[in-house]
Amino acid sequence: MSEMILKLAHCNELSLGSDDELLLTTASHFTLNSLLENVRVAQGETYGLGGTKTSPLLKTLVLTRTSFTDAEKSAPGHLELDCVLHCGDSLSGSYAETLNALDIATHWNEKTIFMNKCARKIVSRTDQLIKQVPYSVCSLDFDNGYEFMNWKMHEYCARKKLEFTRGRSYHKNDQAHIEGKNNHSVRKVIGYARISDPHIVILIEDLYQNEIRLLTNFFYTTMKLKSKEKDLKTGISTKIYEEAKTPYRRVLESDKIPLEMKEALRLIYQKLNPVILHKELARKLTIINDLISQKKETKIYTP
Repeated sequence: MSEMILKLAHCNELSLGSDDELLLTTASHFTLNSLLENVRVAQGETYGLGGTKTSPLLKTLVLTRTSFTDAEKSAPGHLELDCVLHCGDSLSGSYAETLNALDIATHWNEKTIFMNKCARKIVSRTDQLIKQVPYSVCSLDFDNGYEFMNWKMHEYCARKKLEFTRGRSYHKNDQAHIEGKNNHSVRKVIGYARISDPHIVILIEDLYQNEIRLLTNFFYTTMKLKSKEKDLKTGISTKIYEEAKTPYRRVLESDKIPLEMKEALRLIYQKLNPVILHKELARKLTIINDLISQKKETKIYTP
């Protein structure tokens, strides 16, 4: 939390005593989770439906990836992508979906929402997200859904010279990075509401391209797994994580990203105030909640 505390103090949004700052910056992830447990229980937890339909097309032509190599984990440009359904408690009819993309090395996250997915639309929105990533993309990894396993996506990747891989059927851990990001950056913000109004989709897309994008990439830290060891006697696995950092900080520390791009991101960061962004996010979500209430649909969680 040290980087966020420094930024809030710089923006005159926070004033802490030396002891308070020390406690916050040295608290473990487990301690913070324990302190927030009652808040999560009060909010309640819900779960959505899955809409992935396995496609037999191209499966024999697309390489299977079960994990990324150490070199790929440290080199920016390898993306995992997945679709998140906003269908409520029914898969019937027309509803919105979020296409979520995550870079393995930096955890830079981009997303977009649209109605009625199809192969052409997925390719178009994938191209949009790739252009928003502030450095070159070299590979894409998907699940086995028909929205990804089709000739249009295959032709697009071939034309852009992007490596095209897929996970194994019924093995969600093959895309563990994006599955976790679906929960943290989509479900915990947008929730499990059924979204079928194009006007609401436009409002959420505005959030994705502004407040959510800036908060997620410049201020929200993530942890990367450093190593995992299994005790052969007890069968217990011990995981060791790297220091939690924001995607922005990982981009600055990478020696594989051009200096001019880093400088452009620094200029953006200097102008941002996380408190103002969060207040604007809450304001916009309140408007979206009101529109959904009028349609008698499930409310979106407001942070």
